[in-house]
Amino acid sequence: MMSASRWQRGCIVLSVACLIVAIVACPLGVVGVWRGILSPPWFDQTLGTRRVIGYHTWNASCPPYVGCAPTRRESYVIWLVVDQSGPAGQSKGAYRFLSLEIDHAP
Repeated sequence: MMSASRWQRGCIVLSVACLIVAIVACPLGVVGVWRGILSPPWFDQTLGTRRVIGYHTWNASCPPYVGCAPTRRESYVIWLVVDQSGPAGQSKGAYRFLSLEIDHAP
């Protein structure tokens, strides 16, 4: 039968290993997207009256689903779109959470 201290030590080692993997993997993923090595995920999720949208685009300052002229830099952006319908009418706002330029390495 395994003693309590040995079980606790195993949990601590596993927790530390997971933390190290997360600390190393997150920056490597960001660098991979930034250098154009990894393709960033596209998503569009609705959370009640809010939508979270992530995609890559050639114009990072352009809100989602709005036509804008392209720029010379490709970027990955994540937007929060808030749709508030009320007695005064309909109000929609788009807030950019993240904008990461993608640099295509040769």
